[in-house]
Amino acid sequence: MLGLDQLVSVLAGLESPAIRVHPQQCTRLRHRRSRCNLCAATCPSQAIVWRAASLEVEPGKCTGCGLCAAVCPTGALEAQNPTNGELVARVQELAKERDWVAFACPRYLEGRPAESGRYLRVNCLGRLDESVLVGAVAVGMRSVWLMDGACRECAQPQGRAAALQAVQRANALLAAYGHGGVVRMAAELPPELRSAAVTPVGSLSRRELLSLMTHQTARKAAVAVGTLLDRQAAQAEDAAPKKGELPKRLPAKRRLLLAALKRLGTPSGAAADTGLWARVLLKDNCNGCTMCAFFCPTGALTKTPAGLSFRLAECTNCRLCEEICHWQALRLVAEADLGKVTAGAAEALPAPNVMEPGSPSFQERIARSLLETLEGKKE
Repeated sequence: MLGLDQLVSVLAGLESPAIRVHPQQCTRLRHRRSRCNLCAATCPSQAIVWRAASLEVEPGKCTGCGLCAAVCPTGALEAQNPTNGELVARVQELAKERDWVAFACPRYLEGRPAESGRYLRVNCLGRLDESVLVGAVAVGMRSVWLMDGACRECAQPQGRAAALQAVQRANALLAAYGHGGVVRMAAELPPELRSAAVTPVGSLSRRELLSLMTHQTARKAAVAVGTLLDRQAAQAEDAAPKKGELPKRLPAKRRLLLAALKRLGTPSGAAADTGLWARVLLKDNCNGCTMCAFFCPTGALTKTPAGLSFRLAECTNCRLCEEICHWQALRLVAEADLGKVTAGAAEALPAPNVMEPGSPSFQERIARSLLETLEGKKE
């Protein structure tokens, strides 16, 4: 049986950093033509660093705000402690006793110790992307509040800007399901919510777990440890790619968002122009080289004998496919039809001028493409 010191060591090993890095998902590391710089441009502490073939978050600089994870379209950076899924799980617990939830940052909660039980604390409002906000409504909340009363004095103005964009996108999505305008930013809660009796719902901390072991039965402690292990397993990497392929991984936040939309039911048909999805269109000069599918980080594009297969739900609009096409034979158009998004069906995209893989012209073009990639050239 594990001793107390050993258990503390095990629990310490279960803790994740503020940001989990999946470098193989970063478009800049997948292909040198990628121009994505969203994470570095958003990070208020300049903690994002690319080193050779690696994406890193410098621990000494990172404040754990989670902004980089919120803006990354491919899930190369994901917020931890809590994850988006864990945040929605906490909201679901709150939904058992009330139909509203309010998120607040530490700065906002300073000087409000008596009210702290009314809010779910996050390091920065900007880490709350659409998956959390839509997920909160999907699990039963009729209103979602982001308390921005401290944002104007914050040294991280990017946080409020990111939160505002997420609120706008979430409301656009929810409007298509008849829940428009339920996500709000406000300096203070309405009086009726500030005075309402609430029971705070928190997560099990390591100290609380140790106390549980000391004062309660070993069986209950074992259940708690098992829960933490299950949570860690849920964050494990996807299956290893096949030989000769790059890893493909749909971001956890996209999986959560799709699950939330399906839980809301059938969209009314209203368009939701959020920029979260895009449809691939092939031009007449596409020759079927399928380099776009090879480098696609989520697997939205896959290779077929006739050209390509495309799953709209898995497209995160990272635009890597459009950026790397040497013949500019592919373009992306915004998709706002949530019925098509949530259907999840694959669409065949026949290449107009498919070349046989063994033909000299095909080999010549692939060699040219790879050479220009290695040299970092652009047409």
